[in-house]
Amino acid sequence: MSTELPLESFVCQNPTCPAQHRAQHGTIKLRRRYGPHRRRLLKCTACGAEFSELKGTPYWNARCSQDTVDAVVEHVTHGNSFVTTGHLVGCHRTTVTRIVRVAGSHARHLHDLNARDLKVTSIQADERYGFVGRKKEAVWDATVIDPSSKFLIQGEIGERTAALTQSLLMHARARLTDPHGLVLFTDGFLSYQTLFPEVFGRPYRPARQGSRGRFPKTAYRIPRSAAHVRIIKEYSGKRVVNVRTEIAAGTQVRVNEELQRLGYHKPNTSAVERQNATARRMNPHLARKSLAFARLRIHRESLAHLVQGIDNWCRVQRGLRSTLDVPKGRRLYLQRTPAMTIGLTDQVWKVRDWLSQPQGVSCRA
Repeated sequence: MSTELPLESFVCQNPTCPAQHRAQHGTIKLRRRYGPHRRRLLKCTACGAEFSELKGTPYWNARCSQDTVDAVVEHVTHGNSFVTTGHLVGCHRTTVTRIVRVAGSHARHLHDLNARDLKVTSIQADERYGFVGRKKEAVWDATVIDPSSKFLIQGEIGERTAALTQSLLMHARARLTDPHGLVLFTDGFLSYQTLFPEVFGRPYRPARQGSRGRFPKTAYRIPRSAAHVRIIKEYSGKRVVNVRTEIAAGTQVRVNEELQRLGYHKPNTSAVERQNATARRMNPHLARKSLAFARLRIHRESLAHLVQGIDNWCRVQRGLRSTLDVPKGRRLYLQRTPAMTIGLTDQVWKVRDWLSQPQGVSCRA
């Protein structure tokens, strides 16, 4: 069973409270316990508001037990459809969709709150297709991942256009500590090459020729610490016959430096490609060679956010484990999640503990 969160972890849910969104200020006190599960009713000493410890989490007003919510999240993030999950858990399909929408919104909030000031030196970007409503309406999931920690930095859903690519890169850039000191690895999609200088370059105003006319448009200079590498696949029908790489921006020296740091022999997008396979296994809307699609776009987006959060914080990856300095019995390795590897936390989060984080409270260590 999960332990109770300390009172310092909660923030006031009153939007007019002067201490709102300020945890660890000692303004939250235990008012009393209520209900058969002995839930805590909390009180804010700053404004006098009272609220349940479940307020601001997917468990609030769920109309089912916390175990049911946890079971639904576990099943749908293991690739089970909403109908199958309903049969396994013992609830209706509409209950499953409601839980997924609320939990997905909560997961997006937690990601926006915690995935910031990330120290990365390279990222990989790619898209995977799926369908919404019917098989003829393709909707793409665009992803940016840190190949070193396997942490999913940003995800966007929409049509595969330049607007989707721009939104993906701009939001990913806002989460980085140094956006001018990284190497971007992508496929041959031309939008990445077009938008890379604008997103990761340094803007400057070119000098005007003469004293008349309009000033030139803003140009972008690529720093020596940044580079963009394209991995272009050449197809014959549906079969890949050749893979070639080209440096679209930056220098070969910077690319070689990053390849050495990652332990790669040549440029590739192996981390994001592997993540595409993992996402298709975790998300029932992305299963290949089956009649798998989301009925509504909000279901697709909510489940994508939920899968991203569970993969970052709650699922350990064998490739991220580290050797213990002092073995504990037969245990030789420390199992780690992407969030642990990138330095956001020092523990593997349980689904119950992760979903129980109130809105406005960070999960960072």
